[in-house]
Amino acid sequence: MLAIAGGHGVTRVGRTGPDGRPTMTVTDHTDADAVADPATALAALLADAAGADVVLGLPASAGREEEDRLRDAVEDAGLHVRAILPAPIAVALHYGAIDEGVNRTLLVVDQAAATVELTVLDVAPDLTAGIVTTRTEPVGDGALAATARELAASSPDAVLLSGELYTAPARRAEIEELPEARGLTVRCVDPELAVVRGLLLREDFGLLRVINGPAPARSRFPRPPADPDPQPWQPLPQDPDPRGEPDGKDPWGTGSAASGTPGERDEPARADRTVPDAHDEPGPASASARAPERAPTEVPEPDLGAEPDLGPEPDLDPGPEPGPAEPPSSGLASAPALRAVPVTQLQYLRRDDHLLVLWAWPDTALTARVRWRREDATATGDGPREGDISCRRRTYEHDGGLDLALGRGAITLTVEALVADPAVDTEGAASLRIPAEPPVVEYEPALRRRLTGARVATVTLTARTGCDLPALRIVHGLGRYRPTSTADGTVVHEIPAQRLPAGTPLTVEFPFPGAKGPSWLVCFPAGGPDTDHDRDIDLRPTALHRLRVT
Repeated sequence: MLAIAGGHGVTRVGRTGPDGRPTMTVTDHTDADAVADPATALAALLADAAGADVVLGLPASAGREEEDRLRDAVEDAGLHVRAILPAPIAVALHYGAIDEGVNRTLLVVDQAAATVELTVLDVAPDLTAGIVTTRTEPVGDGALAATARELAASSPDAVLLSGELYTAPARRAEIEELPEARGLTVRCVDPELAVVRGLLLREDFGLLRVINGPAPARSRFPRPPADPDPQPWQPLPQDPDPRGEPDGKDPWGTGSAASGTPGERDEPARADRTVPDAHDEPGPASASARAPERAPTEVPEPDLGAEPDLGPEPDLDPGPEPGPAEPPSSGLASAPALRAVPVTQLQYLRRDDHLLVLWAWPDTALTARVRWRREDATATGDGPREGDISCRRRTYEHDGGLDLALGRGAITLTVEALVADPAVDTEGAASLRIPAEPPVVEYEPALRRRLTGARVATVTLTARTGCDLPALRIVHGLGRYRPTSTADGTVVHEIPAQRLPAGTPLTVEFPFPGAKGPSWLVCFPAGGPDTDHDRDIDLRPTALHRLRVT
């Protein structure tokens, strides 16, 4: 099975390697020869894959002409097209965001060549994925601003990143630091392989349906109770087609829910439907189509000489005056009032600059309110001092907790669940005080030889945030095992206590003693195990193997 994603001037070809992981080849087709003859360019790229089955991927903004051109080029190269899938849907499959029983809104940010495609997806519990909107922006600040606008307009549950651009941590951080992305989960795992890996996973989703527009709000699963989270969203319009396809066709060739056959295009079946849908509104046309035919009846001719029958005389007594008319009942019960109750088993896991917050949900709660306040702004860097967000239960269960990027400073956290049970008489929030973590200081030793032949060692220390660096000792150890304390080697240099600004490296240099065999350079606090200096900072090597200098 091959995965071929085309569009925006590049072609990405993915296949499963010997180790079971997908591998990808990216080819630029912006030159004139490839544009004029895409079949020849693909044939040269896939010379060793003749006769293989292929799942094609196209940008969500691609039209029928681009789809036919890519399909013809692949078939002319001797390959068999199994299915065609939009690239944003493939990205959602890569991240596991499409599954039975889930109902979520996603923003897919897919970079290819010099463009970024922003697509809003609506995923329904019956494996129906709707492409709500899509737009293409050039790579740069304009794409970042467009991402912020899409986040504000669509209010997604998560952001999915795709493309080699987002393998750089700085590019992912640009999106995570957007004010509109606060409280959202940003997925960025193997973004360069997201499209081709999602295409390779297509055969595992035989019932997957892709439509244009929001996914219909229906499912063969029991509908959950109404979400009390007061988010600024509008209910989706009901789709008049019971299959969720506005024109009765499957534009992406993903098959029907009944057959589950990928690549099969279904024909419209509404013309000969005899049973009306429950949500069809009666009108003149529909009423005449459903009403049984009646035999014509004879109407007697009127007698022009007879007096007209005016019926009984009216009663002139008006009777009691009528009261105010009662408003018609809508048949819908008013929404119950929500109460804030404290959650139980509130705990956290610290992952460097992130907090994974965990708690036990009350049975009837669908939303929780999470508030936090940073107690030490100087140790946490940039960002707001406090925050107030809503966490939806389905997002919490999908992600395995609530992930917050709040730095390493001290934090006060409160969590309260919103329930509609009138019998609940306890209100409030569960509170948790999270102590500050020591600042991270990374160091890296290195060796170099001067022109005189003498060997010189250097150790470079860098702090992520400004901190007071305690006195340190650099220990030189011999043997196969890395020193774990100052007693496991010889102290070759001491670094006095000083202020270490954030991001400013501190480099010390000293003569390196001659040694044969394995040799190590390791930093330790000068105070020893009987003091608290080892807890003032989190002293880390950039990599353990770099401590072995010979």
